[in-house]
Amino acid sequence: MSDRVRVRRKLGRVEAGLEADLLERADIKRGERAALRAGARAVDVAEAQPDPDLVVRANDGYLRLRVAAGLTAGGAKPVDAFDQLLADLGRAGAGDSHTADS
Repeated sequence: MSDRVRVRRKLGRVEAGLEADLLERADIKRGERAALRAGARAVDVAEAQPDPDLVVRANDGYLRLRVAAGLTAGGAKPVDAFDQLLADLGRAGAGDSHTADS
């Protein structure tokens, strides 16, 4: 038996939000989850500092990790590329007009 004692620290605001998002995403595996958690922690730590540039840089990196993992800022699941293509094709565009005046 190990003598190690695991102490659970209080999660920051961004980390807590990420954990809520990850509850619904079994497709995101351990390594990617670890990277996301590290990024979320970096934002929480940066927010406690008096350097706004640090917050911006930490947040930028974290958001890039989220996008790479298929998480949007709101935590929604990624849209299927084929479904998105069909939606784009079905959307009215600014193409040729077929009115009586043409």
